[in-house]
Amino acid sequence: MLAALLVTTAVAIAAAATTPEDSASPVDAKAAFAQLKQLEGVWEAPAAGGKTARTEFEVTANGTVLLERHTNAAMPGGGRMAAYHLDGNDLVLTHYCIANNQPVLRAEQFDPATREIQFEFMRAGTLPSPANGHMDRAKYRIVDAAHFVPEWEFFENGAKQMTETETFTRVK
Repeated sequence: MLAALLVTTAVAIAAAATTPEDSASPVDAKAAFAQLKQLEGVWEAPAAGGKTARTEFEVTANGTVLLERHTNAAMPGGGRMAAYHLDGNDLVLTHYCIANNQPVLRAEQFDPATREIQFEFMRAGTLPSPANGHMDRAKYRIVDAAHFVPEWEFFENGAKQMTETETFTRVK
């Protein structure tokens, strides 16, 4: 009985110590998501070997999800997909990677003036170990209505192995 009372008291104290500010996202997730949704359309960027990378964004699910389909013949596997959405107070993206895992990243920084959103790794599906290769960080900078620059960082064994940066121009 005393043990149950102590546990109940500890839970109540912990709940009281947690304020809404403690669980608030470090960014204005709604504003960042609204900015990302402005990317809806078709975009192209120069790729290695004279090829062209293509990214298509589609707002779906009654405006609650932004899907990104990226193709680049110069990349192994040819492409990837990502889904962006609000999760409570957070803006998250799930990256469906050619490395056969699904990292989930959360927006940790958003600067409305520079129109940059920085995403950081939270967890990943089908990732046997954090040492396995995976996308760990992504930054999106919307230059203007016709240009944006994504930068993706691939980590393996705790170290950055590659950065992929492309400059896209709207074609539709």
